[in-house]
Amino acid sequence: MAPTVQLSREEAIGLVTRWLVEGRLAEAEALLQQLEQTLPGDYEAAFLSGQLALARKDYSAAATIFRRLLTRDPTLLRVRLDLARALFLAGDYDAARYHFERALGQHLPETARQTVYLYLQRIETETSWLSVTVVVGPDSNPSYASSAETVDILGQPFVLSSEAQARKATGVTALVQARHSFGAENRGLARAYLELREFPGTYADYHYAQATVGANSVRGNHVWTAEAGPLGALYQDATLYVGGLIQLGHTSPVTPRLLASQSLTVKRLEYRDYDYLSADETWLAGQLRYALSAATGVSLALSAGRNDTAQSEYSYDALDGAIGFDAELARRFNLDVRVGYARYRYDSPSTLFGQVRNDRLLRLDLNVVARDWAMRGFAPLLTAGYARNDSTISLLDYRRHYFGLGVTRSF
Repeated sequence: MAPTVQLSREEAIGLVTRWLVEGRLAEAEALLQQLEQTLPGDYEAAFLSGQLALARKDYSAAATIFRRLLTRDPTLLRVRLDLARALFLAGDYDAARYHFERALGQHLPETARQTVYLYLQRIETETSWLSVTVVVGPDSNPSYASSAETVDILGQPFVLSSEAQARKATGVTALVQARHSFGAENRGLARAYLELREFPGTYADYHYAQATVGANSVRGNHVWTAEAGPLGALYQDATLYVGGLIQLGHTSPVTPRLLASQSLTVKRLEYRDYDYLSADETWLAGQLRYALSAATGVSLALSAGRNDTAQSEYSYDALDGAIGFDAELARRFNLDVRVGYARYRYDSPSTLFGQVRNDRLLRLDLNVVARDWAMRGFAPLLTAGYARNDSTISLLDYRRHYFGLGVTRSF
């Protein structure tokens, strides 16, 4: 008979750890299998199984194991860092960024914090990726039609026809973002952004696309980006406008838990059928995210813009802000809530309505992701929202609420 050796749990865990360090993976796996049979659900045995998968470069299996451990306890810092690293090595950069940023919400030794910054910097500057979100659901007002029943035009009241008022519809919204890094140290970049909204008929269909080429520059914990390229939009299957943009961006940590980004964007929009709307736009934007804990964070986004057209009644100044809260809930769901408010002030009275247009837009958005139900990198997404625009010109008042189910990789 083969000799047997009795090991305590601690001795077995220590032996597996030693074999993993020494690269004796077959022996480590054999002992781990016995541990998992004897002690099902043991945290340290599961963690070492994840380390074994990492050592064998089975990053998908490692990520699955680490995610399950985090579901049990989202404060497990080492597990979160190893999950982020496994996702990075697997090329799932959006998810890796998510967990590296979460890790900043816990106490980190300075060396570990700088390592996290380095990974975030590499994700920002050196990686190539593709991100897709698709949602299907009902929308009470997909064309942002007026909520008013009557309007005054040149001092005369008019009743709006049913065609000009809000119509409910169920449609598909898709958001695709891609980035390709190239050149020395992957400092060159090509980026694409595509937004599609499709509803029955064409009355509310909207397509927007832009593509840019640029480069990154890294100075310590600071990343600078410059890019430029064409853009265009279709509305109701017809060209709405074409143009181009130039954008300068910057990201950096401000405090151990606070990350900041800023951008300056200049656009030229040429409306083919509405020359009077052709404009030069300038936008200055900034975003802050503060990690409250390993499972929660808050964010603040602010932007200011200027739209200049040939006719001053269509030129405006804009201020836009949003406050967000995100959390990993105990029952394997990720929650993201955002409340936004924007003001648009136009330069001169409208010729048609005889008054200056001022808009106030309130937005509420809710997203819930079932993070443990992912398949091939995609997880189920539930999204809902409400928007209300109040304008000094009643024709431009509208209300909108929507609900959708889909898939995403943003977790």
